Amino acid sequence: MPTEMRIKELMAAALAWDGSWDDVSESTSLLSTDIIDSLGMLKLISVIEEEFEIEIDDEDVVPENWETISAIALFVESKRA
Repeated sequence: MPTEMRIKELMAAALAWDGSWDDVSESTSLLSTDIIDSLGMLKLISVIEEEFEIEIDDEDVVPENWETISAIALFVESKRA
């Protein structure tokens, strides 16, 4: 399964967002559309660390890494490499 698809599934399961996940593409801005808020970010980080067996450092939590599903996938793949 592509990383983007798995991240979207994890987000749908972990985040308390009332919108339709069918409307969220890999390039949708997660931050400016309020799909992810600060609490959601903490939960998502925890879920991603567990699922992909990576450690996310404080300096990794910058908007560039978390703006879109594609950005998150690129970040995760770079941490796994």
